Amino acid sequence: MVRFFITENDEIEIDSYDAGTTLADLAAELEAFRETAPHLKTGKCKGCGECCSDNIPVLGLDFAVLGIDPGALVSGPAALGPGPGHASGNIVVLPDKPDMGFRRKAIREMCGWTSISELEATLLFEYNNAEPLTLARQASGACCFLRDGLCSRYTRRPYSCGLYLCNMGKRLAYIQEMIVRQGTWHAYYKLGWISGEDIPHNPFLRADSYDKLLAADFDFDLGNTSEQLFFYF
Repeated sequence: MVRFFITENDEIEIDSYDAGTTLADLAAELEAFRETAPHLKTGKCKGCGECCSDNIPVLGLDFAVLGIDPGALVSGPAALGPGPGHASGNIVVLPDKPDMGFRRKAIREMCGWTSISELEATLLFEYNNAEPLTLARQASGACCFLRDGLCSRYTRRPYSCGLYLCNMGKRLAYIQEMIVRQGTWHAYYKLGWISGEDIPHNPFLRADSYDKLLAADFDFDLGNTSEQLFFYF
């Protein structure tokens, strides 16, 4: 069970969750709260669909949800090839491949300059250097799945669509961002751009669906670490 509340700033914030709460539970219970919370529709979230014109991340587990073969994204006949602004099958836009040499150097330097652990340095690097795959957009700038102001793939949409709120509180936003960033690095793995040995800490490597991943695995406490490295990025 997940417990949410509305802050004095009219934001939806997470209060607590049970140890067994999965990412699927988190998204489902957030949607249920949005539907039942008083005054929500007159708060900052207007149900307007404007967020469907934002860059919408596609995570590694979303390939199966969207029915996409990650191999075809890179080399198949439906692909236009990896690179900035290249859409594959008019559904997914691929970013640049991550520079793993730069990644290793940056993590090594962060550990050398501070007292943080290699895992903390890695998580910080991945948080600040996760360029996501995104859903392609129509000429209007709206998501490729948007039809007459409604999502044509609502029940089979990327995970980040179901978890995103324009008025989420600080802690909920942080968990959502960690899910997106770890899911982005997992997408690089699914594309064959990196190996599993590059991201052994990534929770997504241990599951094949969102109902097998725990929310607690993404609720990292990197506050003190971030303070040490605010100048790095």
